[in-house]
Amino acid sequence: MKIRSTSQSCTASALVAVIITIAVLALLASSLVVNVNNRRMTLSQASAWQEALAAAEAGVHQGIAQLEQGLAQNSLPLAGPSPFPSATATSTTTRVYLDHAGEGPSGPSNSYADYTLTYNSYGANPVKPYYCIISIGTVGLPGGKFLSMDSADAVLRKLNLRTATRTATRTIEAWVKPVYTTQGPLKTDQPINLNNHNIFVDSFNSADPSRSVNGAPDARDSNGHLLTNIGQFDAPNFNVPLSANIATNSPFANIGDATVYGDVLTNGGATDGNGATVTDISNVKGQIINDYYEPLEPIYAPQWSFATVSNSVNNSKTYTGGTAASPARYQVGTIASIGNIRLSGGKQVTFGFGTTSGSPDPSKNYIELYVTGDFTTRGGGNTDGSVVIVNGVNVKIYVAGDLNFSGNGLINYNNKASSLEIYGISPPDGTTQTFTLAGNSDFYGTVYAPGADLKLAGGGSSGEFVGSFTGKSAFLNGTTQIRYDEALDGTGHISSFKIAAWFEDVRSLKASKTQPFTGQLQQF
Repeated sequence: MKIRSTSQSCTASALVAVIITIAVLALLASSLVVNVNNRRMTLSQASAWQEALAAAEAGVHQGIAQLEQGLAQNSLPLAGPSPFPSATATSTTTRVYLDHAGEGPSGPSNSYADYTLTYNSYGANPVKPYYCIISIGTVGLPGGKFLSMDSADAVLRKLNLRTATRTATRTIEAWVKPVYTTQGPLKTDQPINLNNHNIFVDSFNSADPSRSVNGAPDARDSNGHLLTNIGQFDAPNFNVPLSANIATNSPFANIGDATVYGDVLTNGGATDGNGATVTDISNVKGQIINDYYEPLEPIYAPQWSFATVSNSVNNSKTYTGGTAASPARYQVGTIASIGNIRLSGGKQVTFGFGTTSGSPDPSKNYIELYVTGDFTTRGGGNTDGSVVIVNGVNVKIYVAGDLNFSGNGLINYNNKASSLEIYGISPPDGTTQTFTLAGNSDFYGTVYAPGADLKLAGGGSSGEFVGSFTGKSAFLNGTTQIRYDEALDGTGHISSFKIAAWFEDVRSLKASKTQPFTGQLQQF
């Protein structure tokens, strides 16, 4: 009996040991499953959380793309056509889907962004359009309606599990500001060639008495020409950063030992070794920067509801102005019958005041001219240049063909670059366009011709170009001086939009919707 009892006891002990072992293994397996599932949920939710940020960023970029499209169409969202109105802030919201492979827009784990464009105007004459873009990126959460066991992880991510469609949501707010065609003395899409050591590029500020001489870059000699104290406002004791930066979207820039009181910016340009693409830089006062790229927006023919149309102009002619709200508009030729302005032999085009009761009216001092063909002069004139702008008159010229002002080709009695804007209408692909400014006279104005080869050539002891110049390429020769007026920044044609501020709104989705961030709009 004792032997049998011992056998039964051993069997029972073994059974208990097996049961305990199975229980332990079950607990270990259960713990492993819970841990693996928790890690899987953590990874899935972390992935969705990061994807929500990418979706929000995509919404911001989509908003900027909408603004760029508006520029191309000359009608910005919520602001309308240029000149843009000064109005109270308005907004619009758009949803863009970011589909996963194999899923349509309604896929349960797809991501999307709801971005809101809010228009804010700043300043006057001209109004500057600033935009606030608030983008909410949303991604569907995989798995069940529960969080991972990492409490800190759950608090940081603020995932939405309360609705039938569980989501991860993140919000980005960005402010974008306009970039104007007049931000810099010289910009091109293709190579820059400064082909003479007598070329100088510097800057001043006509609106700052401490950085100009009565609003000019220098004093004048007995003949009325500017003196050549180049760089006087770009060196100590003015203690300002060098502002006369020349830039190209090409890696190639031949500086030709020209003196540049600023940086040289290229797209991947090299300065060392036999493969150098940025050459002769000994007189560059700033830095050589090789990560620049800024697309040049095309210029389209103006679409005016009314203009005074004439045939080609070969004789002397006077164009008179209208008011700032209703400028006088003139068109030479039509698309069907191209018109040119070609002046020589003492012929002159004058831009003057409009009249009221037969007398010049200073309030009628805005003129816009569209030349469907070429605009060329051959110097001379009676006592002045072939093109004369009366002091106090503001002129905007669009040229679809070539432009050539040579000799004493243009006299701007305002002595201010902001009073003359010249735009080259972008030609069709495969068509060449040339803008040439040459001669001994001082040129005051801005030129933006993104499809034209730009040629600047001074002559004699003068040949100063005061303003801002942009072309497809640029070739400078002779005794040429570009004096960039920093007061031009923020005027002219908007070429693109640039992000001025960008941050993530880390509040809950409910709070960000009911109490949106309202930052103070300032000039960036």
